[in-house]
Amino acid sequence: MRHPDRRAFAWMALVALGTLLGVWALLGNLPEPVVRDRFVVVPNGWAFVLGAFALLILGTAASAYTFGLATRPGRAGRYALTSGTHMFIWGVILTTFYPVLYLLAVSFNRNDTLAGALPREGNLFVRAGVIPNPTDISTVQYEKVLSQTHMLPFQWVLIALLVLAAVGIFGVKLAARVANLPAYRTDGWTRVLGLGIFALAAVIVVSITPAQFYGVTEAGARVPASSERTILLYIRNTLLVSGLTGMFAVLIATTAGYAFARMRFEGRYATLLSFVFVQMFPGFMALVAIFWLMVQLDLLNTFTGLILAYSGGAIAFSAWIFKGYLESVSPALEESAMVDGATRWGAFWRIILPVSTPMLLFIFLLQFIGTYSEFILANTLLQGQENWTVGMGLRNFTTGRFDTQWGALTASAVLGSIPILLIFYAFQDALTSQQTAGGVKG
Repeated sequence: MRHPDRRAFAWMALVALGTLLGVWALLGNLPEPVVRDRFVVVPNGWAFVLGAFALLILGTAASAYTFGLATRPGRAGRYALTSGTHMFIWGVILTTFYPVLYLLAVSFNRNDTLAGALPREGNLFVRAGVIPNPTDISTVQYEKVLSQTHMLPFQWVLIALLVLAAVGIFGVKLAARVANLPAYRTDGWTRVLGLGIFALAAVIVVSITPAQFYGVTEAGARVPASSERTILLYIRNTLLVSGLTGMFAVLIATTAGYAFARMRFEGRYATLLSFVFVQMFPGFMALVAIFWLMVQLDLLNTFTGLILAYSGGAIAFSAWIFKGYLESVSPALEESAMVDGATRWGAFWRIILPVSTPMLLFIFLLQFIGTYSEFILANTLLQGQENWTVGMGLRNFTTGRFDTQWGALTASAVLGSIPILLIFYAFQDALTSQQTAGGVKG
């Protein structure tokens, strides 16, 4: 290995400085924004941003190349290629976060129109909505959508306990990382806190009623809340429907998947082929049939009908997933239990289900998220503001008599995404744990 060349290091610093200046020049000299179709746009702004991104990648690669010349000349080209590739990957990853950042930026602005929510001059990150406008940061949009929501005292207590449980999970993980403890030492605490969050959320969802959403006139009389002020009711309805649908999906997947994976019976192969055949058709092809079926069963405009429709669509996919998972689990686990006197049902309940917890949570979350953001079937079967889900409620912000209420829409979208974030964070350890390790010896 040769001694570092100071001139190469100087060239590297010069290349890095030139790259930053070039990127700053490109992004700092964007054309003046113009109003087009009621939106403020920068003509060919994408070309300037793409050019700055390409220049940043090339500059990073060139800096890595000069660094390689100073330390390991034979690997200079490899350094450049690796650094440029990593820069490109990180750019793509950060780009995926842009919609989330933009959503947050608009929701914390005072204006309710998209064109006026962000400034036309100043820092590029502010103009692009990456960070909120510092001169106009406000929580007025959240106050607007929550102004006619009246939580009961015991519900505030449950919410406080839920927040404490979420903070507790974060604290346990942080303490374990600081103390460098193995994962199994904290799995018990995180699992208990996660189940606590699930139980508290379930009680809160069940306890919220449409009667808690109302406005008060100057004379002190109560009037029904407007549809733009009942986002928590929509979230409650969606959590109720998605949660029960996820539970039904787990129930169906465990029983059907176990039968297909462990039992041999007449028609097994034909049934599996029919599952694959059903998955070939998009779900909206069955809308008319489902609607007519719910009319005949008198389940139209009920959560029961929507849950049954969602659960029926989850049978094929969830059963296939659980079947594939069980085929990777050694049958010796059940055989050992049955040798000790357990029945097949006992082996399934006491052995298979505990070791399948990560897969069961995956099926639950997959179905939960799929129904949480679903709109077409819910809009077909549900009517009336009190039964709307989050998707139907958010659409209401774009179908008014006047312009779209962008600020209230983004604030409601942020509030609607919080339950999914909490559920994912609470159960992420169980999703990634390997509970079958060491289950069978010898």
